[in-house]
Amino acid sequence: MAVELFYAQGYLATGINQIIEEAGVSKASFYDHFKSKEDLCVAYLHERHNIFSGLLKDQISKCGTPLGRFMAPLDFLGIWLPDCNFRGCAFLNITSEITDIQSNVRKEVIYTKDGFKSVIRELTKDLRNSEAKYKHIDVDFISNAYYVLIEGTITASQIYGETWPVEEARKSIEKLMCKDS
Repeated sequence: MAVELFYAQGYLATGINQIIEEAGVSKASFYDHFKSKEDLCVAYLHERHNIFSGLLKDQISKCGTPLGRFMAPLDFLGIWLPDCNFRGCAFLNITSEITDIQSNVRKEVIYTKDGFKSVIRELTKDLRNSEAKYKHIDVDFISNAYYVLIEGTITASQIYGETWPVEEARKSIEKLMCKDS
């Protein structure tokens, strides 16, 4: 229940009593599983990570070439953003509500984003190693730029409620790979 409520309403706007009521559990049962709303939020983010990662991995696995796999995150965004009604990234949404960088919630967000950056880095490395025409790619530069483009794409799509940022990101990463030679 918290997965839907936190994503739809936000963390601060969703109260424990609403979660308990909509989940149909007792307060005692809730607090047996979660010591605090923060603990519930960390569990929520962990579940969102599993959902998002699974969908992204499915999209990547559909691609037969290193270039296709490299571009798969943008293909995924083109599908996912309209499907979630442009609600955007649960992790970025939560981060805008939790200002304490040392909180367990923010630590979970950073852990997840670091994992996503690692996926992008591996896709970039695989592309560089796939064909001679990609040997010039600076893996650190391209993977970091691609990560930032993806995060900006999600945010811009959320703001405008449109997918044009996905195509702009695609053009940008293609130009960056050419300039990197």
